[in-house]
Amino acid sequence: MTNLVRHGCRDHSWADPPVGPSVNDLAAALADLAPFRVTSPPKDVTMYGYRGKHLELTVPDLPVKGEGDDRRFAGCAEGTLKSWVAAVDAAEEGGAFYGYSEPGHTEEFWILDIEGTRLMIEANWSPDSPRKDMTEMRAILASIRVEP
Repeated sequence: MTNLVRHGCRDHSWADPPVGPSVNDLAAALADLAPFRVTSPPKDVTMYGYRGKHLELTVPDLPVKGEGDDRRFAGCAEGTLKSWVAAVDAAEEGGAFYGYSEPGHTEEFWILDIEGTRLMIEANWSPDSPRKDMTEMRAILASIRVEP
C-alpha cells in the first residue's frame, strides 16, 4: 500500500502529501477516509508474531443505481468508491482499490510492522457473502506466514 485517495466518493486523486510510512500513519489515514464508516477503530494487535494495528471500515448507506455488474454509487465520481492505492511492483504507481459493491460492504485491515517495513493485509466481504466463503477467508488469513 503506497497511498490513499483524497475522498472515497468525490475525489479519487491521491492524497498529497501521501500517507506517511508508519503503521500509525496508515491506520489513522484509513480511519479518516470519507465517506467510509469506522466500524472497528484502530487498535493494537499482534498478528503472525508482529505488532501493528487492526481496523474495520464499512461502506455507508449511499444510494446505488443499477443491478449486477452495472451497480454504481450514485453521486460518486465514476460511480465508484475508492480507497487505498497499491503498486503492482516498485516500477509502477499502481491504482486505487474500488471493489466495493454495496452499502454494508466491509473491509478489515491488519497493518503490521515487519522489522521496519509496513505490511497491510486486507480482507473484505459484502452483507450477502455466504457463510462458507467467510469461513474460507478466515482459514486463509489464519494460514498466512510472514517471514522478514
